[in-house]
Amino acid sequence: MRHRFLSLPFVALCGLTPVVLGNLLHWSVWLWGFMSVVTASGSLLLVMTLQGGGRVPAASYESEAGQPEPPAAPTEQPYQETRVIDAALPSAVDGYDFLFSATVWWRPVLDHTGRSDGASPALAVSAVVSRALEIVRREQPGRASFARFFLEGELSVPLPDRSGRVMALAADATLALAPADRERLRKLSDLRKDEEIWEYERQHERNKRRYLGDDVLQSAGSAVVWWLARHENEIEKAVDMIGPLAQIAAAANDEEVPELFRHLLVPTASARSGVTDGGHLWNDPGPGVGPFDREAEVGAADRLVLLLAAVGVKPDMDEYTVLVNRVVMSLEMAELYEAADEIRRTLLPTPDQGDGAAREQTEDEDES
Repeated sequence: MRHRFLSLPFVALCGLTPVVLGNLLHWSVWLWGFMSVVTASGSLLLVMTLQGGGRVPAASYESEAGQPEPPAAPTEQPYQETRVIDAALPSAVDGYDFLFSATVWWRPVLDHTGRSDGASPALAVSAVVSRALEIVRREQPGRASFARFFLEGELSVPLPDRSGRVMALAADATLALAPADRERLRKLSDLRKDEEIWEYERQHERNKRRYLGDDVLQSAGSAVVWWLARHENEIEKAVDMIGPLAQIAAAANDEEVPELFRHLLVPTASARSGVTDGGHLWNDPGPGVGPFDREAEVGAADRLVLLLAAVGVKPDMDEYTVLVNRVVMSLEMAELYEAADEIRRTLLPTPDQGDGAAREQTEDEDES
């Protein structure tokens, strides 16, 4: 600090010297001003050079004083690598183990650097596997892919083992199930989904049966109202459906058809087949049953019987079988196979019946 105060007058003296000489020698103002600036700048540069060269570094003073140097900080050792391959880790379900693999990076802790590192890789692997076990033991076997990402994030943080001798972390972690376990889980999943669908279908069927039995088919009237609600513009057809709906409602409740609706009943198939045996289906329906409405919904065979009866062709006539066969052939040529099959089954005799009739005719001829 003292040297700094002494140098200031020296610089000022050097700057004022050209001014004094310029006044005494009658120099121009520009000349002695320029010389004053040059001398002041030169003296200042000289002073700064002398002060900088005379300094002594602080480290030199400390070393000269005999103070000890601070000890150098110990350097950490680099990470070393080892592998974990297919370590079995239990999942949340007994019998289904995860297969864990990863690359383990480890290094000794600074306080234990001098010790033998023969057991260090095993300590690092044990630490990583223990951490992975705590994570996946609560995971379901089917969530292996999700658990793997969670596992990678948790194991990427370096932590010491239980003894505190090594720092370990894991990278490239994989978590999977054995192929046989994956196949079992897939089958169980498919069966569970199929069972859920079957249960929903069964519940839907129960609801439908309850709706039909307890509401729609509770009586003939409720059945007619239900049919009419679904066919609002078919009033005339609703009248024709009263008889069939009354039969269905009575069958659903294990009851007989009420007397009020018996005259509207549709004859059964066995009653219609009585026509081929010489019965009187259309003219005499039987006691307690009213005449059948010909405009009601009937099959193709019944309508053909009505047509043949209207023209006077009876079942015991040869023309009856000929006409029925021709109608069946015509329907088959027109590709109306359903109607042709119905007429053949209902009105034409089966081969067994034909053989029986032929035998009866032969026996009659022999007796005569």
